Amino acid sequence: MITGPSGDIAFVRFAVLGPVRVWRGDQELDPGSRQQRLVLALLLARAGEPVGLGEFVAMLWGERPPRSATNIVHLYLGRLRRMLEPGLRPRAPGRWLAGDASGYRLMAGVEQLDLLRFRVLVERGRSAGDPAEALASFAEALHLSRGPCAGAPELTSHPVADFEAVDNEYADLMREATGVALRAGAVRTVLPFLRRVASQRPLDEALQAKLLLALVADGQQAEATALYQGLRGRLADELGMDPGRELQEAYSVALQQGTPVDPPAPADGFFVRPAQLLPDLPHFTGRSETLHRVLTLIHGRAATTPVGIVAIEGIPGVGKTSLATHLAYRVADEFPDGQLYADLRGLDPQAAEAPGDVLQGFLHALGVRGQDIPGSDSARATLYRGVLAERRMLIVLDNVRDPDQVRPLLPGGPGSLVLVTSRYSLAGLATAPEGLVLTLDVLPNDEARQLLVSRVGAAPAETDRPALDEIVERAGGLPLALAVVAARAQTRPGYRLADVARELRDARGSLDGFGSDDPDSDLRAIFSWSYRGLSPAAARLFRLLAAHPGPDVTLAAAASLAGLPATGAREVFGELVHSRLVTERRPGRYGAHDLIAAYARELMLDVESGADRDAAADRVLAYYRRTAYAANLFINAEIDADPPAQHDGVADERPADARAAAAWFAAEREVLKAVMRQANDRGRVYEAWQLELMVQGFYQREGWWHEWATVVSECLAAAERAGDRAGVAEMLRSLAGARFYVGDSESALSLLDRALEVFTELGNVSREALTLRNLGEVSFAVGDYDRSVACHHRALAMAESLGDRTAQADVLCRLADAQYEIGRHALGFEILGRALAMSEQLGDDVRRSECHLRRAGLYLREHRFAESRADWAAAQELATAVGHRVHLVRAKVGLGDTAFEAGDRPVAEAAWREAAALGTGSDPAQEAAIRRRLARLDHGAGGATA
Repeated sequence: MITGPSGDIAFVRFAVLGPVRVWRGDQELDPGSRQQRLVLALLLARAGEPVGLGEFVAMLWGERPPRSATNIVHLYLGRLRRMLEPGLRPRAPGRWLAGDASGYRLMAGVEQLDLLRFRVLVERGRSAGDPAEALASFAEALHLSRGPCAGAPELTSHPVADFEAVDNEYADLMREATGVALRAGAVRTVLPFLRRVASQRPLDEALQAKLLLALVADGQQAEATALYQGLRGRLADELGMDPGRELQEAYSVALQQGTPVDPPAPADGFFVRPAQLLPDLPHFTGRSETLHRVLTLIHGRAATTPVGIVAIEGIPGVGKTSLATHLAYRVADEFPDGQLYADLRGLDPQAAEAPGDVLQGFLHALGVRGQDIPGSDSARATLYRGVLAERRMLIVLDNVRDPDQVRPLLPGGPGSLVLVTSRYSLAGLATAPEGLVLTLDVLPNDEARQLLVSRVGAAPAETDRPALDEIVERAGGLPLALAVVAARAQTRPGYRLADVARELRDARGSLDGFGSDDPDSDLRAIFSWSYRGLSPAAARLFRLLAAHPGPDVTLAAAASLAGLPATGAREVFGELVHSRLVTERRPGRYGAHDLIAAYARELMLDVESGADRDAAADRVLAYYRRTAYAANLFINAEIDADPPAQHDGVADERPADARAAAAWFAAEREVLKAVMRQANDRGRVYEAWQLELMVQGFYQREGWWHEWATVVSECLAAAERAGDRAGVAEMLRSLAGARFYVGDSESALSLLDRALEVFTELGNVSREALTLRNLGEVSFAVGDYDRSVACHHRALAMAESLGDRTAQADVLCRLADAQYEIGRHALGFEILGRALAMSEQLGDDVRRSECHLRRAGLYLREHRFAESRADWAAAQELATAVGHRVHLVRAKVGLGDTAFEAGDRPVAEAAWREAAALGTGSDPAQEAAIRRRLARLDHGAGGATA
């Protein structure tokens, strides 16, 4: 119980054993958005221990946090503080949420947090002298849970160790409490909880065994038998395994209605200790984080969820076998009964090892005589599991094709460890509680340098650091590529790192610099093993991916590239992903390692004709033009781009609404730049500047001013070289917009004057009117209000003559500011009202947002704070609905300015911080202006504008 800031008595309680919940007194509070609830959940799961900012960032965004990640976390923490203590002054120390150099912690005690209460009850039960007393405490603790830790689906699916640890605590207690209940003859006390937890952990054999015994003790023999049969089928289907010893013993009890039976004796008479591991690399370096993670899990095998399968997957040449072998040597002493190794040759479907043949070899290695090995695969698997049942074996399965090759080779007992490697996806092995699947990435630069130094020696590396760095960059962190060039340097007397770097440079991005006489280390040969396993359609698509200019590709773009129908494209593209020649870098976006891409480019040039390559590039250009055109109709429909014609073999993809359109442009930003550049290089100048027209609205609403200027400058230069006057005029006007937004208004005016001249020569009245609008806007910015009014009036007359109501609304919106500046205040407000009404009639939410923003600014200048706040809020709501980031930032900054001028400093600070959190680094001037506003708060200065 605490006394709140206003003097009231407030009871605050938290729950994390189930959905994250918070109460103040009898009122349940809303913990906020999904990410904010995750922040609170992590604080609660730590139960008073500190959580660093980096841990929050890693939990929310993994390895790709946004630049503003720290600010966003601070925003969530601030909101939580205000939720828990609404009257708390800014920067005042809070009762519940405290922060220091070690991180942030939630200061809740046993009476406030169910997790702490749970732990007290568990300890009380364990220290009780009487089973009935212990069971009472355990039952009270079990009652506290309402589901898995952080039980909302979006939280339970979040891979955070702290959440899993809380779930495991509960499962540990469930097993312990069931044991006490069985001994006390009181299973009905725990049975309802046991059923629920067992349903949430269907492959936890120890827990299922407890449930089976509890059902037998409760007289529910038929249900116990059905439970075991269902578990056995599930284990066989999902893992290719039989139930383990503990579950089998529980079933024996069920069969004999409570009379325990001994497990079958192990086959000891013929066991030998095999040692089949491949030699470890003498200079293994890198992978320190991966090794630490796996070794920690393996060393914790006695924990609730031991690791019994470690599957390592990744692209060709990334070092899967090397890591598995090194890992095997690191843990071999923990498996005293020996090591088994098999190359399953999964890269070649025709030569892949059958599991039955591998079992025969393993049984021979384990000392089973040939005449004692059964003929059928299932009988061999049963014997194999029986031989290993009480043993601690280390088993390495290399070059696996799929989980079906692995499952018959898994030991039945819990004491062994299986290491698996594959180029293909092994996600099916992660379904078991003891399964861990690692996707191996290329080496980071520092570990790649270490690998080279370990091979060539420290002295050469120190004397030629630039060459070392160049080799690392050109190898793209691929261990096999680094090993090849290191071997070349070692085997040629007098061959320096600078010579290696020059060879790679002379290869001009091809694989010539990474060739080898040994087919097991030649990159072309290594990549070809995956390529040869593709169907003809997938092989063609792989080759044609080299014609795609961007850093990554979607399924729709890949289908267009190859002219594949949508119905068959997914299966064909899936082959490339399965083979690891292409990997999913982000959800729905795929790419190949630079050296694999170089291999595809070589194949394309060797196999595909020039006409086929050109046709593929034309299709992919048509795909991006058509999709950008459809998306831009939601973003900036008045841009006068020509509708792209239908193109055979091109996927038809259309965003459903403005938010989806903005998301498509954001995802394809880098690709669209590359597509325009490729089009200009291929002489497709018209298509390039048409595509730029479709992209500029996105640049404008997201604030990518400098990138916009770079892209349009390239298109302008190409149009000038081609003598495309229409393209020149469009790109002059577009470049003026980019220059204006980066603050170069004088250059913008010059470019617009040139564009207006060309549009007038071409007789393009609608583009004349648009250019006059732009001239009016820039003239206003430089203080030439008379010219601004004149240009806007001319533009308005042209828009009226064309019947273009969208243009009319836009001109009126901008004209209002100019009229206000020359002293016609009432007229300015009247014109804005007309613009807003017209925008509402048109259903143009972007224009409505602009009108509200401008009117809010005028109200602020007149100190009409209530009206100003209302317009900022309306603009914010509209900008959020259409996904217009620039308008949203302007609205939040404006809300802060109005609040500051009205003396409401906490609201001003909150609004400005929210605006800062929305920044992406695209507009440094705007971000600096927001920082200056926040600095004024710290120094107590007046005046909010900057």
